[in-house]
This record gives sequence, structure tokens and C-alpha cells, in this order.
Amino acid sequence: MTETSPRAGRDTRSASSPAVCITATGEQAGELSRWYFRPLLVVGIRVPTVGFSDEWTAYLGRVSDFLQETLTTAMVTVWATSPLLALLLYTFLMVYFKALRTLLVVYLLFCFFDPRPYDGVGRRISHIHKLPIWAHVNAYFQPKMVFEEPLDPRKKYVFGAHPHGVISYVAQLIAGTTGLGIESHFPGLVVRGVTMPATFCIPLFRDYALAMGCLSCDRNSIRRILSDRHHKLHQSLLIVVGGADESMLAHEHSADLVLLKRRGFVREAIRAGCDLVPIYNFNENSIYKLVPNHPGTLAHRFEMAIKSVCGFTVLLFYGRNFCFTPFKTQLTSVVGRPIRVQMNRDPSPEDITHYHTLYVEELSRIYAKYKPKYAPNDADLRFVA
Repeated sequence: MTETSPRAGRDTRSASSPAVCITATGEQAGELSRWYFRPLLVVGIRVPTVGFSDEWTAYLGRVSDFLQETLTTAMVTVWATSPLLALLLYTFLMVYFKALRTLLVVYLLFCFFDPRPYDGVGRRISHIHKLPIWAHVNAYFQPKMVFEEPLDPRKKYVFGAHPHGVISYVAQLIAGTTGLGIESHFPGLVVRGVTMPATFCIPLFRDYALAMGCLSCDRNSIRRILSDRHHKLHQSLLIVVGGADESMLAHEHSADLVLLKRRGFVREAIRAGCDLVPIYNFNENSIYKLVPNHPGTLAHRFEMAIKSVCGFTVLLFYGRNFCFTPFKTQLTSVVGRPIRVQMNRDPSPEDITHYHTLYVEELSRIYAKYKPKYAPNDADLRFVA
């Protein structure tokens, strides 16, 4: 029996009720792109070993594993650095291909005036979620999702993802990629991730973001996403709440969140009558390592200067071998219990504070419950702003 509190508007379940654990592995995701690996058989990956001696079999096995690991690492690096690679490719075309300059300038203007990132629909292409690269991403990070309770595809939700991390890679995965996305586990849910408007000014990369289903995080865009008046998609929203301020706190093993002053997403959930669902992504802050940027350091002054001018910041960070290859770490996303929200087109500050408090409590609960299992070395959860 499920009990609902009239004021809290949320389910109260027994503490012993089991969570729903769903794991996506590289092998499972690879089923969608098995054709992609066939040409690699000739260079050692999954090389047949019938007829070889034990020594040669062991040697070929090591070669196969090395080549597969190298390919996976390269593909993940390309995915992780895609904004920078897209900008470099655009610059290269502009500099060395004079015949394309007029077209490229027109395209750049189109990037700034294109309304699709803000219309609540965008240009989502479902087939991009089935690209072979996701098999490599899943094999590299071995991601896992844990649901405290099943989600109802007939409802709309506002998912809040924490922490921001350096670039919010886990939020990209759970928003829709094959093998891990929320939609894969609850068919019928349509989850739209949102990001800063500046993302849609990056040539070429903006089109990838749109194809993935990503839209702008400004207020009007969010309202269009959650409003059935503008479309009939019945969409849910996924937002990384902490923003640029939280990204500057993304040090390994830390759990510092910027949440207490973030209330806009709660207001929009109340206006649209969408249940609030907190998500904590364990090990998000271990994907990259930040250069020490404590107040007073040169790195901190640089990041704050960029933020004051652009509204976002450029972080100084590094990955494996001091490059942009992410560190190989197991990622786990825990999806908390939905907080039932009653629709109110004009919520009062008290209403917003009430649901925000419930949200903070639920996020704190799932962190305390799952930290010993998935991130035992991380610090205790701390709300710094």
C-alpha cells in the first residue's frame, strides 16, 4: 500500500523496499554495432586462435585486448573532446578552403539565429543514439543506473542531475544514449537534456547536440519543453542544476553542490505539474582532475574572469597522461524517488521552498545510502551555496 502525504505530495515507502538496479555494459551496447567490429578482425581484434599453439593463442589474445582497448580509448577521447574538435575542424575549413568560406559564414550566422534550440522540440535524430561510439563509451566507463522506484511513462518529470562535474558527461549518457539512457529502461518516456545557450554557438558541435535531443536551458525553452501546448511529445526534462559555479568545485572525491540557491527548476516543475526526481552521479568528479583552483590561485582568477564575461567558465583540467582522455572510472547514477508535485501556475515562494526542501532531503538520502557502495572514498555531501 502506498501512502501519500497531502502536504508533501510524495510517496512514503518502506525502507526495506528494494531498488531497481539496471546495468548497461559495453558488451550489451555492442550488440547494436556488431557490424562495426568486423573489419577489425583483420588487425587482431577477436582474432580466431584455432590451430595455434598455447603460446601463440595467449599472444594473440593480448594483441586483441590491446587493440580493442586502444580503439575504445581513442573513440572515448574523440567523444569527450568533440566540442574542441568541432571548433578546430570549422577553423581548418575556413582557413584552407576558400571556396567554402561564404557558405561557412552563412552557416555561422545560422548558428546564432537558429530558433530550434529554444522551441522546445529541436532537431532530435533517434538514430544517433545507436551509433557504434556508444558501445565504446559504455565499455570504457561500465556505467550503471539504479532506480529507487520505477518511473511512469505516462507522467512528466523534472530530473535534476548532480554533481555538474567538469563537463557533465554522465548527464549526456543518461539523457538518451543507447544502453544507459532513462528512455531505454522506461519506453514511452521522452527525456530532453538542457545546456547553456552558448553550446549552440559552437559550429558543427551544436548540430550534434541538437541531434542528441539537447535544448537550451533558458526559462522560455524549459517552459516550451514541459508544455503540451507547443507540441504533443509529452516530454520530461533533465537539467544539471549546479551550473558553472558547481563545475569549479568538481575536484576528485569531493561532493560539494550548488543547490540551495537554485530554485528555478523547482518553480518550473510546479508550474508544469511535473514530479521532481533527484539524480546523483557517483564518480562524475573523477572523470577529469581540476588544476588546483582555490580562491586566490591564478587558476581561480582566470576561471572567474571568464565566468564574469561569458556567464560560463573555461576550466583548467587534465585527464590520462595529462591529455584530454578521461580517466577510466566506473560511473553509477542513482535515481531517487519521485517527489509528487501539485500543479500551480503561480507558485508562491513558500510552495517553492517546500518542494525544494523535499528535493534536498531526497538527494541527501540517496547519497548517504549509496555512497558506501559506489564511492566509499568520497567526502560527505555538502551544500556550499
